[in-house]
Amino acid sequence: MAQALRLRLRIGNILKTPTVVILLFMLEKGEARYSQLADLVGSRGTLSAALNELEEDGLISRRVLDSKPIRTFYSLTAKGRDVAAGFMAVKKSTG
Repeated sequence: MAQALRLRLRIGNILKTPTVVILLFMLEKGEARYSQLADLVGSRGTLSAALNELEEDGLISRRVLDSKPIRTFYSLTAKGRDVAAGFMAVKKSTG
């Protein structure tokens, strides 16, 4: 029983990492602006690192509008949707 509780806590912690939070948000909302994601993650440094990692891994794509001010949008790739759906299934199964 204690082992199951520890596992649920570990899974809960994984689901709260910035990378997973971003993926789940985009799965639910679709394309997201940088500012929306900054509200979720809190630290812009952490957000930038997570976004760079997700983009390098092919899980998200970035679209920049050359406007004033410049606006950046992020969305899931097909691979990213698959990964995010897996995390969503884990989240639902752990309550």
